[in-house]
Amino acid sequence: MIGILGGMGPEASAYFYNLLIKLAHTKYGAVQDTDFPPVFIYNLTLHGFDETGIVNELLVEKQLVEGVRKLESAGSNFIIIACNTVHTLYDSMQDSVNVPIISIIDETVAEVKRKGFKSVGILSSESTNTTGLYRNKLEAEGIVVFSADSRQQGELNQIILHVMAGQQSALDKKMASTVISELTERGAEAIILGCTELPLAIEQSDSRVPVLNSNEIIVDRALAIAFS
Repeated sequence: MIGILGGMGPEASAYFYNLLIKLAHTKYGAVQDTDFPPVFIYNLTLHGFDETGIVNELLVEKQLVEGVRKLESAGSNFIIIACNTVHTLYDSMQDSVNVPIISIIDETVAEVKRKGFKSVGILSSESTNTTGLYRNKLEAEGIVVFSADSRQQGELNQIILHVMAGQQSALDKKMASTVISELTERGAEAIILGCTELPLAIEQSDSRVPVLNSNEIIVDRALAIAFS
């Protein structure tokens, strides 16, 4: 039983679940209803959180802990979270439940290592950027990290907000492509989409270097566990 903590935001969570279905089709040959793993999704309407990330940490932490406990009580054997930013509070969530929470950050860093990239650019929420959520773990593995500067982050915040509102457009794609080009010019060999909203606005075709979709990476890992 896969438990998914979503709602941050709902558009990204819907994409997250659709991605799970598509990967079950393509990688595991799922056809009939019984071919798919059982899933609980809790769409948490998270207060103290916006397009920049966490704005009230204590309030957010309380809600996240309640959220993962609900998923555990519902029968989840393990939990994944359809949001990168809230992994800054991963330890508090994991300490509150007895089932494992599979980290989207750890799985994405592991994928970077598997693919042998020596440097990456990170597109993320402002909170993920400023807390070094990806940077710290990647640099600990000897991987060079290129993060968005203040102007680039402001543009990413706009893109995230537009996705949350279902209003992403060609202009968002153009802004994202520019940021990606700037990070690759600085030396990034690949780009991590380290916010679950961003894959709804950015595709591989928008980048001349490989794009690593953190959503796809954690969903793929969840399916591997569920089908094992």
